[in-house]
Amino acid sequence: MLGKLTRHSLWWLLAGIASTFAAQAADLTINQLRVRGPAGGNDEFVELFNASPATLDLSGYKLNASNDSGTTGTRLTFPSGTALAPGCYLLLANSASGGYSGSVAGDLSYATGVTDTGGLAVLDASGNIVDQVGLSSGSAYKEATSLASLGTGNADQGYQRQQTGAGLPQDTDDNSADFVKVSPTTPHDHASPCVAMGPSLSIADNSVSVHGAGDVAMPFTVTLNQAVPDGGVTVHVATQDGTAIAGTDYAAINATLTIAAGQTQASFNVVVHGRTTPGDNKTFNVTLSDPSGGVALGDASAVGTIINTIPIAAEIWQINGTGQSSPLLGRPVLTHDNVVTAVGPQGFTMQTPDSRDDRNTLTSNGVYVFTGSVPTVSAGDAVDVTAVVDNYFGLTELKSPAITVINRHARLPRAVVFDQRTPSSDPNHLSCGVTNFQCFMSMRVQIQRGMINTGNKRFSDEPFAEVSITANGSRSLRQPGVEFGVPVPDGVDLPNWSGNPEVFKMNTADFGAVPLDTPFNAGSTFRAEGVISYDFGAYTFIPTQFKETYAAPIPRPVSPELPMTLRIGAFNMERFCDSVFDTVFTCSGESKEATPDQVALKTKRLSSYVGSVLRLPDVLSAEEVETLPVLQGLAQQLEADYGVAYDAYLLPGHDPSGINVGFLVRRDRVQAFSVQQLAADETWNDDGQTAYIHDHPPLLLTAQAGKVRFKVISVHMKARQNVDDDTADAVRDREKRFLQAKSLATQVQALQKAEPRTPLMVVGDFNSYQFSDGWADVVNLIAGRYDDRQNLLKLGGNIVRPELWDAVNSVPRNDRYSYLYTENFGEIQGYTQAGSGNPGRTVPTVQVLDHALLNIPARMLFMRMQYGRADLDAPAQTEADAANATDWTRAIGVSDHDGFVVDLFDPWMPSPRH
Repeated sequence: MLGKLTRHSLWWLLAGIASTFAAQAADLTINQLRVRGPAGGNDEFVELFNASPATLDLSGYKLNASNDSGTTGTRLTFPSGTALAPGCYLLLANSASGGYSGSVAGDLSYATGVTDTGGLAVLDASGNIVDQVGLSSGSAYKEATSLASLGTGNADQGYQRQQTGAGLPQDTDDNSADFVKVSPTTPHDHASPCVAMGPSLSIADNSVSVHGAGDVAMPFTVTLNQAVPDGGVTVHVATQDGTAIAGTDYAAINATLTIAAGQTQASFNVVVHGRTTPGDNKTFNVTLSDPSGGVALGDASAVGTIINTIPIAAEIWQINGTGQSSPLLGRPVLTHDNVVTAVGPQGFTMQTPDSRDDRNTLTSNGVYVFTGSVPTVSAGDAVDVTAVVDNYFGLTELKSPAITVINRHARLPRAVVFDQRTPSSDPNHLSCGVTNFQCFMSMRVQIQRGMINTGNKRFSDEPFAEVSITANGSRSLRQPGVEFGVPVPDGVDLPNWSGNPEVFKMNTADFGAVPLDTPFNAGSTFRAEGVISYDFGAYTFIPTQFKETYAAPIPRPVSPELPMTLRIGAFNMERFCDSVFDTVFTCSGESKEATPDQVALKTKRLSSYVGSVLRLPDVLSAEEVETLPVLQGLAQQLEADYGVAYDAYLLPGHDPSGINVGFLVRRDRVQAFSVQQLAADETWNDDGQTAYIHDHPPLLLTAQAGKVRFKVISVHMKARQNVDDDTADAVRDREKRFLQAKSLATQVQALQKAEPRTPLMVVGDFNSYQFSDGWADVVNLIAGRYDDRQNLLKLGGNIVRPELWDAVNSVPRNDRYSYLYTENFGEIQGYTQAGSGNPGRTVPTVQVLDHALLNIPARMLFMRMQYGRADLDAPAQTEADAANATDWTRAIGVSDHDGFVVDLFDPWMPSPRH
């Protein structure tokens, strides 16, 4: 929370500055939009309109977009000098292939589209949202009720704002109320005629505080958007009761107001009556009507808020309540004799003494007090605090405090123990009711068996920032079942995976327990005491005491190869490509291919991984390699670095970006007899088109080590992209994965029947778990252990007999992973989506995608399986730094997978030479 706390005072400074131009920024609106058109999904535009009376400087503004899971990204940053005159338009258009097709030219362009069920927002140069529109409830960008998606049909249809009586875009901060569907669309650009900004009157909201019996004046200002002509303008002004009652809370007004000739404003006061006792804040309305001279009404209604600043005496648990937002939000409170538990650079936490605990497990007894500078209190002080209850990005806190220390060296309240049961790992029985952490907010917490689940994230001002943790000693592993939040399909006897609700964040430096920018590798363990906070949309543990009990090293190589051992491995090398663009899509996955220097650097880094992390396996399946010369270049690098000669084998497949599977075989220990593709020409009906089943046809190596003849199949199955969705693309992708697995299972069975005594291994990136995801259990279909009851796609009977064994099951539980994926569950369990950078609940989850399946003869020789760790567990900054390393640590971060090795007993193998 150091990042949050040190920025907190800056936020208030910026808020004060922003108020000088907020009125103008609020007048910039998304006026019309289309996220799909006659030319397809990229035929889209966003039309902006300036409803203010002044030219707006849009330099550095951004167009952001969100999908329906709340993942956001910037589509366009407006160049310096971009300006928009009053009443004029600016058209942003998609310039990608199949992009915007309208006859009105776009003023600025972007190249990545907006999803049909997503949303978009315009952000100012400071990152504040100016306007936003959502096309689904799951979008991170929306105002009140989102709009309905316009579907996937390629029609010229979109949404446009309705107009006010003054002819300006209606903006009530409710998408469903402000926008109407239009077909065809009528986009406007900067050259389109601007709207004449005719005279209109508006009134602004205001508020006053009462703290005694005396009356207080609440001023209101009525503004005309241009100077009043001769004779002036009159308008009727009247108050209306809300929660405030005329005569009791304020003095009613029913009068005519005049704005003199040549002026643009006139003001009046509403008299607010004083109070001497605490109470709720109250509101009334002021409305404009009957303007003279044909002047229109713009914003014709204002809200007057009477803020009662007489403190309410309350316990901390009463301030917090049982929800995420305090029932006393915005109210002044006095809370007496609470104990300071942790002190940070700009505030402190305090907690109710155990003797006054309300014994309600759904309320928190802790709260954060924001002081704005280093507090003068210490842990163990008993304090009285008078302050205003605030919500800072989801964190209930007390701001503008008056603090009195009434005692020193008070006993600290008992800490909540986080362990195997708390926080809960069952989403149906969360620790705090509908959330898993809210009832512990700002309270003391003790963790005895903490596990660091990911290396540090990297922020621009913090190279080694937050990490993901658990308190139960376990990694955040993907478990069997259908993805959390996705309905279990009919005919599938399988539960939902829990989504690992017990996972949360840790910021070690915020309260000084650990020096700033301390790196942590995943797999490390710790003991700690501290407090729970809420940091920009996510629950966070901030330690006050911290001890790392095991520091996991990076890299963590596999064990040295033993005598009489045949070592077979697999490694997804993540788009190991050459520098030539000669495929349908770039092999790199980026807008252009890597340079020759970048290819040479990756070759060196992969050599370090294969040689020092996997320790020079005898046979290595290499996935995501573009060409045989690239793989041969790696073999040459290995020989230069380690003095070990490898032969490279690769046959091209059908992937449109050119990635393939291949083998590296140590010629000093293994004799390769043949390498051949399996089922390379098999096809299927892909939405009416004949297409290859295998983008990367499985590659079969037949070889001999010592006197043991063996076979290895290298695989790289279709990715899980779309699989958990309810779309036509998901149906298509699930079917293709299923057919790939059936095809390979048929090949495996034929090999087993032909040579039942020959050890056979199927290794590589299966892009599937060691258990069913509820759709198609790819791994176990190939292994002969497919269960129709646990899968939507039915096999009807296993193909492979006898079945294969997945060596992953021999690996210690916390080490069963080869890939790290951050699941985004959105706005659930107390996690919120509040604009860019805050996607809701995100759970870094480690999972097995890379497997080794062994037939019975291979299993009889099996000794062990190990994953080499260099890619998944390192901090982001460590990965970035590793690219420039001159030793074997340059292997860190070379791929998005961790490779593995399997050791088989072979009594005729010589001792390994490394």
